[in-house]
Amino acid sequence: MSKVVIFKGSPRKNGYTTRLLEQVANGAKSKGAEVIEFDLNDSGIRGCQGCSYCRTHDGCATKDYLQPMYEAINEADAIVFGSPIYYYQITGQARVWLDRTFPMVGENFVPRHPGKKAITIFAQGNPNPEVGAEGIKFVKKIFEIYGWKLEDSIHFCGTNDPDLAMFEELSLRAFKDGENLVG
Repeated sequence: MSKVVIFKGSPRKNGYTTRLLEQVANGAKSKGAEVIEFDLNDSGIRGCQGCSYCRTHDGCATKDYLQPMYEAINEADAIVFGSPIYYYQITGQARVWLDRTFPMVGENFVPRHPGKKAITIFAQGNPNPEVGAEGIKFVKKIFEIYGWKLEDSIHFCGTNDPDLAMFEELSLRAFKDGENLVG
C-alpha cells in the first residue's frame, strides 16, 4: 500500500490551502493509499534547537508533535506540503517545519530519503502570482536538496476575491494529483 504524508502549513481550518490539500488526500485515498496528516499549526511544535543531533542521527532530538514525522517520511512514497503565502513567503508555521526537516540530509547534504514524489500547494490573497514566487521557489529548492521529485505545484492566487471556477479547476487537479501519487 502506498503511503502519503501531508503537511498543512495553514492556520485556517477551512481555507483554500486546506481545502486543496484535502483534495489531494481524497485522490490518494481513492486509490487505496494510507494518508498521514500533520497540522503545522499544532501548539505542540517546537522550532529547531540547533543541537546538531541530526548531523549524526536520522531524526531529531526534539520530542514533540513532529517527532513521528521522521518515520512517516522514511516510510512514505509521497510528500504533500501546503502553505498560504503571507508577506511574500510561506507561513511561520511552515517555516518552522522546514527547519525541522534538516535531518532529511546527512553529511555533505546527501539526501537520506530521496526518491519521494512531492506535491506542493500554495494560496495567496494577492492576485499577482509573482508575489509568492520567491517563497515557492525556496520550498522547491529545499525539496530538490532532499531528492524529492516535484510532480506538481498548485498556486491559487487572488483568494481575497476568488475566482471560484478557477478554484474548482484547481480542486480537480489536486484530486488527480493525489491519485497520481499512488502506484
